[in-house]
Amino acid sequence: MRTLVKRIFNRLSSFESVSLPCSTCTSWDVLIAVLKDLLISHPTPENMHIIPTSRDPRTNLALSSRNAYLSSEELEVAPVLYQALSAAKDGFKEDGITGKELIEKATGLVQEAIAKSDVGLRVDYFEVFDKETFEPVRGAMDGREVVIAGAVWVGKTRLIDNLLLGWDM
Repeated sequence: MRTLVKRIFNRLSSFESVSLPCSTCTSWDVLIAVLKDLLISHPTPENMHIIPTSRDPRTNLALSSRNAYLSSEELEVAPVLYQALSAAKDGFKEDGITGKELIEKATGLVQEAIAKSDVGLRVDYFEVFDKETFEPVRGAMDGREVVIAGAVWVGKTRLIDNLLLGWDM
């Protein structure tokens, strides 16, 4: 990942800031390291911007080049990833909820969709991790700022997405 990002940025002649989609959230640590090493001596809120994930206005499916690989039947099922993450986000508001329980909520919603669908749908992973350290969080959420990320296979296409819990951009 670091090599790929380095190659992309090396092709750019010059810039004063960079905007990254929130969909790269799980790779921020790598991106920040690259920016520190290669591009910007001191990444700050003024020169590094994390922007919201672009989504289909009808389904909330994260817009991605991978979506082109989905058949019409698979496109109907694909929003289950966002729905699962949203169920976890709703659960985040419950007092005493844990990271483990949020993962179970998201996974359970996808498992229900698998039982109802003929499309090849399977869970790859769901993970709750700390906003700053990217360490997995299994314990209580009380006041924490975290990200829930997930990936599901819809047919032969792996879809990834994430939502911010307890903080906004």
